Amino acid sequence: MKARPKADPVANRVTGAHESALAAHEQDQLSAARVVASRATGVEDCAELLGMLGLARAVGLPVTEAPIRH
Repeated sequence: MKARPKADPVANRVTGAHESALAAHEQDQLSAARVVASRATGVEDCAELLGMLGLARAVGLPVTEAPIRH
């Protein structure tokens, strides 16, 4: 019978902390998007504000990358 490798508790804690931080970030972005949407004057205004603030992807809006200037 082979001995199973022990799980690295530090790596598991780091992974868990990272996953928790990502989930918290996602929740913060959704909360911010709700605030922006509640203050927008219309659909176009809301979409533009979310895009400018980098929140469009968080709410599932299409995101276009700005062209690179030379």
